[in-house]
Amino acid sequence: MTWNPTRANLITATAVGAVLIAATAIGESIDEDPRIEAWADEWPDYVEMYMVTKEMDSPTPFGGNYPYSKLIRYPGKQALWAGYAFAVDFNEDRGHYYTQIDQMETKRNDKEYLNAHGLPNFKGQPGSCMNCHSGWAPILAEQMGWEDFNRTPYWETIEKLRSDYGHGVEGAQLGSSCNDCHNPADMSLRVNRQGFIDAMVTRGYEADPVSGIKGSPGEMRDYVCAQCHVEYYFQGEDAILTFPWSEWPKGQPLRFEMVEEYYDNVREAGIFAQDWTHAVTKAPMLKMQHPEYEVVSSGVHSRFMGCVDCHMPKTEWNGRQVTDHTMGSPLNKIDNCLSCHNDMTGDQMYQRVYDIQVDIIASYLTAEKAVLALIEDIAMVREELAKKDPFAQIADTAEQERAITEELVDVLDFHRRASMRWDWIGASNSTGAHSSREAHRVLDQAVDVAKDGQRLLVKVAAEHGIDLVPTTNPTLPSAPDVIDPDDIVGSLPPAITQAADRRVQDKLSQ
Repeated sequence: MTWNPTRANLITATAVGAVLIAATAIGESIDEDPRIEAWADEWPDYVEMYMVTKEMDSPTPFGGNYPYSKLIRYPGKQALWAGYAFAVDFNEDRGHYYTQIDQMETKRNDKEYLNAHGLPNFKGQPGSCMNCHSGWAPILAEQMGWEDFNRTPYWETIEKLRSDYGHGVEGAQLGSSCNDCHNPADMSLRVNRQGFIDAMVTRGYEADPVSGIKGSPGEMRDYVCAQCHVEYYFQGEDAILTFPWSEWPKGQPLRFEMVEEYYDNVREAGIFAQDWTHAVTKAPMLKMQHPEYEVVSSGVHSRFMGCVDCHMPKTEWNGRQVTDHTMGSPLNKIDNCLSCHNDMTGDQMYQRVYDIQVDIIASYLTAEKAVLALIEDIAMVREELAKKDPFAQIADTAEQERAITEELVDVLDFHRRASMRWDWIGASNSTGAHSSREAHRVLDQAVDVAKDGQRLLVKVAAEHGIDLVPTTNPTLPSAPDVIDPDDIVGSLPPAITQAADRRVQDKLSQ
């Protein structure tokens, strides 16, 4: 595909403005009021199911809805994300009820906390984050304008919601809502997030004034999830929510290299270069974000099934057969899998998924170890280069640091690319189950890219008289303390995860 910078700048003039539908009188009133209670009179069973997502009692070996600290479980993340807010606070997600509450409560959104914990230049998150975390997002985008909605600081937008709609889960804390997926005029599926619509138009799909994007009923069942369960970044000074999809051909499964090519192109075009600078290596880094829709596109299930088939299967509720709106992990609804995997018992099916995820996490930790080794070696070489000419002659510390970074620029590119691959699979919430072959392929690449970086670093170091023996067993950071012992959020990992981690360690020791 020929590169076109205007295609990378996904701020396209689509028919998005029509997504806030001019429906029937009832539809209009609900569309102006996405609060869950506004839907309860007409759809009590579905609202009752949705409220089940308020529970936090269903952890799985590698996911679920219990909000423990993932930094405590996987302390290596602190080193790979050094200098970024995720290295300070990162927890397992809760259910859809909490999508806004989690965003408000994470320390990644606490300017004062981050400023006091190693990130003095953090200025706060933009309103862009609310595109996926608030049911009010389409209304806010219409009221404020798309660019202003994205650029406005997050907490200013929260204050606007508090002022206009009150506090609590029906106001400023409202997370995912019925109208995120449903047209209130007729309950048909629709998408109303501009970032997703723009990205799909960029790929060659057609915008629609009613459904957002034209699609079959089966496609729409995926599109409503794909509005948020995707990789993204914030583009430009206005922090415009943008999906890196212009190299992803329409109707094709995504391979990681398509995303990598996109980011290479926007960096070369001067549109977007990085999410942050790594605190240790000074590499220009990218943070991957929950790319479920992209990863599952290469999985076997995507050939004949969609998100809803596994995450929202048909169920009995109050004597009626309905689509399960409790959502959540298929491992907690394992009998649904047996409608296709009818040669297995529920226990056997659970074990099969468990084994796949254990294998993926073993590969993930192997990749993490390889990237940690590269980080450790770069740190050592940077320290040694500072003692040698011409770098030792540079009196200004910041200027010296820049000169060393330029000397190591190609090595740092290996760091960036290896970390992207490690993070791509780690950030995808299925722990590889959505596409296990692709997960292993990308993680194997992460190891290879990190080792290629070490080999180049040995060569560069030797040119300056530095004898580097590549690290094979890097030092793993200590697990952080629980931030607030009285809060379930960020707590110690539950027993089910500890048992799974023992399985992973057994796998790694074989």
